[in-house]
Amino acid sequence: MPSDDPRGVVIARDGNGDGNGDGWIGLAATSDHRAAGFVFNEMTGVRAPYRGRGVSIAMKTLGIGFAGLCGASRIRTVHHRANATVTAMNRKLGHADARWDYP
Repeated sequence: MPSDDPRGVVIARDGNGDGNGDGWIGLAATSDHRAAGFVFNEMTGVRAPYRGRGVSIAMKTLGIGFAGLCGASRIRTVHHRANATVTAMNRKLGHADARWDYP
């Protein structure tokens, strides 16, 4: 897709490449929609044994850096209302509930 940009992808790893550790533990992807005035956090996921350690917020923070690379002043994301952990993380990063249309 035109909005895909490898600079917006963050992969978190456990280990230093020597074969010890579990390899990849998380992924976050932010896409470029600067023509519409924003970047979009497509997804953030962390393997269950690594949750609660700040990995998600670290990856989403790097996504904020991607917004700066794109010159976008807005970052949009969505989350399921029942997922209190993700809702709290998004609030901590400054996300607010909004109604918006996107084609």
